[in-house]
Amino acid sequence: MARKTSVAAVTADYTEVVQAFKDIDRKRRKPWQGEEEVRLGWIAALEKATGFDFDAERQNRDSSYNNVVIEFKGPGLFKGATKSAKFVEATDKRLLPYIQKLAKKQGLPEADYIGIAIDGEHVCFTQVRNGAIHAGHLLPFSIQSFALVVDACLSSVRPAVDSDNLIRDFGHGSPVATGVMQVFADALSTALKDHAPSKIKMLYEEWKSLYGQVADLTVDQKAAIDQVLNFTWRGPAAQSLSGRLFVIHTYNSLLIKLLAAEIVSAHDLTAEKAPAETMCALLGPAALIQKLDRDIEGGRLFSAANINGFVEEAIFSWYLEAGRDARFQAPLVQALKTLLGKLALYRTDHLERQRDALRDFYQGLVPETLRKSLGEFYTPDWLVDFTVDQVKKGNWLGKRMLDPTCGSGAFLISVLRRKKKEAKDNGWEAGPTIAALCDEVWGFDLNPLAVQTARVNFLMEIADLLKQEPGTAIEIPVLLADAIYSPAPDPIDGEKVVLYEIGSSEANLKIKLPAPLAFNRDRLDAVLQVMGEQVEKDQEFRKVQRLLLSSGLVTPKEDKEWSAPLQETYSQVLALHRKNWNGIWFRIVRNFFWSATAGKFDAIVGNPPWVRWSSLPEAYRNRVKKVCEGYDIFSKTKHHGGNELDISAMITYTTGDKWLKQGGKLAFVITQAVFQNPSSAGFRNFRINETGNLVPVSVDDLKALKPFPDAANKTAVAVFVKTKKAPVYPVPYKVWDAVPGESRSIDPTISWTDVAAKVKRTGMEANPVSESDTGSPWAILAPGRFQVLQPMSMVGEDPWVEGRKGITVDLNGVYFVRVLEISEAKQQVRIQSRPEAGKKDIGPARKQWIEPNWLYPLIKGAADFKPCYLKPVEELFAIVPNKGIKKGDFQQAGREYAELNRTKAYFNGFNQGADRLLEMRSTYRGRMEPMGAPYYAIYNVGDFTFKPWKVIWAEMSGKFSAAVAGSADVPLVGKRPYVPDHKIFFVALDDKKEAHYLCGILNSATVAEFVESHNVAIQVGDIFKHMRLPVFKPKNPDHLALARSVEKAHGEHDADKRSTLVEKVRAEADAIMAGWLASL
Repeated sequence: MARKTSVAAVTADYTEVVQAFKDIDRKRRKPWQGEEEVRLGWIAALEKATGFDFDAERQNRDSSYNNVVIEFKGPGLFKGATKSAKFVEATDKRLLPYIQKLAKKQGLPEADYIGIAIDGEHVCFTQVRNGAIHAGHLLPFSIQSFALVVDACLSSVRPAVDSDNLIRDFGHGSPVATGVMQVFADALSTALKDHAPSKIKMLYEEWKSLYGQVADLTVDQKAAIDQVLNFTWRGPAAQSLSGRLFVIHTYNSLLIKLLAAEIVSAHDLTAEKAPAETMCALLGPAALIQKLDRDIEGGRLFSAANINGFVEEAIFSWYLEAGRDARFQAPLVQALKTLLGKLALYRTDHLERQRDALRDFYQGLVPETLRKSLGEFYTPDWLVDFTVDQVKKGNWLGKRMLDPTCGSGAFLISVLRRKKKEAKDNGWEAGPTIAALCDEVWGFDLNPLAVQTARVNFLMEIADLLKQEPGTAIEIPVLLADAIYSPAPDPIDGEKVVLYEIGSSEANLKIKLPAPLAFNRDRLDAVLQVMGEQVEKDQEFRKVQRLLLSSGLVTPKEDKEWSAPLQETYSQVLALHRKNWNGIWFRIVRNFFWSATAGKFDAIVGNPPWVRWSSLPEAYRNRVKKVCEGYDIFSKTKHHGGNELDISAMITYTTGDKWLKQGGKLAFVITQAVFQNPSSAGFRNFRINETGNLVPVSVDDLKALKPFPDAANKTAVAVFVKTKKAPVYPVPYKVWDAVPGESRSIDPTISWTDVAAKVKRTGMEANPVSESDTGSPWAILAPGRFQVLQPMSMVGEDPWVEGRKGITVDLNGVYFVRVLEISEAKQQVRIQSRPEAGKKDIGPARKQWIEPNWLYPLIKGAADFKPCYLKPVEELFAIVPNKGIKKGDFQQAGREYAELNRTKAYFNGFNQGADRLLEMRSTYRGRMEPMGAPYYAIYNVGDFTFKPWKVIWAEMSGKFSAAVAGSADVPLVGKRPYVPDHKIFFVALDDKKEAHYLCGILNSATVAEFVESHNVAIQVGDIFKHMRLPVFKPKNPDHLALARSVEKAHGEHDADKRSTLVEKVRAEADAIMAGWLASL
């Protein structure tokens, strides 16, 4: 063999392939003059197409490259039959012994080698399995069969089904993906530009409304996506992102269904042999599209293998319409045949794998920027295994498990493998094992691509068992279903019916079914089958009614009671059919209602999506809001409403309520913020219904680490138990961190055993910070510390001090300005706006003279102060037009505004044209305009804003600390009190000593420990909501001494000397706190 080449780097030039094929074809048509001419002609063509040098007739094999072995025979000697003497000689007597000898010598599995028999008129691919040679189809000589041989030589071995191979051969950078997705994109673009209704347009709109919500992206993010994707979007610009994502999802869905078909065939579960090879080399364009429609998208191949309901989503079958369109059929068929040729070479008879290959492939297929905008972050295998460990100790078999938002099925795979191992260890036969797995391991997801991927993953895990038990009928329990909004009885007007809404705002089907039918799965399937068939035939409901009666699916009595709701449902779907919007609805209904009959589970495990309520599609929010309100989970705090709630918290409640057994466990990878955010107060009541609770029993806090390689999330693994008992505190709480010398960013490819050696888990305890408010944030402290600090949380009716938030202006660049010049003569100052200060484009920096009347010294953020020290990074001034947010305050501002001509001109300059920046501010529109505020007014302002002394702390800061802010000079005005921005919280006071005393107390280690224990690290907020402190006593010498020490520290500009003073302050304050706590 003259030359070795890296397989991963080799791709054939299609032009060279075509030219090489033509070379052979010319020689074949002469015709061939014996075996030697066939051999030499083929070798020359393969060397031309691949650039490789082949060994010929060495050691009784005709030709080889790496692990591809080719046996040539004279022209036409196979006689078109695999039972012919020459074919048997080529395969059984030549290829088989040589591959076995080569495998033994090289130490590779026999099945990895590719054997090819060629007689000039036909090509046949073979594989050695279990000591016997297995032949594929006898493929007539064609460009497709020649290209298959070229691909085989380039691959050198049958690729395993793993993510590296899949991404190399089918990832977005591959010629295969580019070719298929470009035709998909062109067909979709054309349909969207056509004003006439079409099935392609309908399926796209449904997908986009329900699953394709792409968040707004910046210009740079869009450019990054454009650079990664190798196909061009020629459709409407507004659909560029969602359209391309639909193309990617369609391509991904088709590929995994074709992969599943290969797995089914390779495991001898169906008489269908090598379907990818068949479609690539044996079928013409129309026949290929028909076979894809019938066997793949229609699911017939899987049904023939006794795998029922395997393909039920029809949303991604739209490309078949393009395949029937003369404008797209030729390029689409060519692209699909190239894909099928690559896939035909994969080794799908053996599926040993460590990782979720389909998940990794999807992550490699969709650009990272686009995935992040969709909230798609897939759980690393080690975290999956750790989470699954939390719900079950001991025996797995006999326990039913559900992942209600299963994605690609990573958690299902983990559970399936545990159950399979236990069954094998216990000596179970394949049949009972299959039955247990299909009854005990379930998944739901609302995304049809996720459902199909998880089903294929499930199949890959049990394919070896199915091969051992031929003829076993199964239905993989991975459903297109909603973890929040599932069908439930809803009596209306005395009828026992179930109402359920599905589809987008366009389709908006209001499904109404009789309750006895809705929750009888087998019977409902049969009824929906009849209804679906009759819709396709465009029949009126009367025909359906007769068929249901004549088949015995409905009794005469039931017909009278059920005809109204059934007709209402049928008529809606029939109307969509007549608009060419059918083909999916009864399949979707079937899945959603199947979830309602799934029963109860011993354990629920998974990683629900971390998406804000406000980020959900509006139609979906409206549909599920009633269900969510039933759990009383939304925050009661104004401006911390449901729009701030993370949807993972809602899924925890709904799934625990609907599908978890009493006494069952639920373990979720969830955002740690739900245990401390103000917006999750309702969640922390842990009450799922009138008689039941979902109580936390343990939490592992990973927020100091980075378990997700492409996201910085506050990750936690929380375990709950369903019980009638109230929660018991403290809850065991483990805080994770990296051991010294190890990175906090965890490699997603390593195992949980390896991760365990790289992290330390510190045992802590969690308690509601307020004993009287079970929904209050959790205080997370070392064991026993909460009991010591708990008196600090007993806030009375009349707290000594009150926390405030700084001013909210929404356009910092307009309101927070620099003063450039002073004109005493004009009594004006020249200011400069700061366009760099915010995300909103306010135009270039403006310099303008204004009156100083509304200027106040500004504290902008955490960088402007340190413990017991105030020094703004930059001297900035806030324009504060109104002194409060009541009607009288706005009227007073209006009177002043009328006199301040220069200030008026400045504000008017930002409120002209279509943008009208000041009027369009979110806080102004949402909270102030309804109150009658003028367009330039600001929020969070009152008498407290102008108090002479403020004790300040930052909302977003790594470590809690406080300082005192007094007054500073304002040009032409004199001393004025500092005004904090909304990222700063403060206590407003009149007394200087009291302010310095409070600052000292807030800088104590005791207060820092308590505040940091129950506040989200970067969102401290109003610390006095759940904390009280010893009241300042002007005659207490310790209090006065602390105030003096704090004031001294504020005056010390040397950092080292000030650090010593701050330590003295901390010691004095901690002594006061200790004495006070001991007295309570």
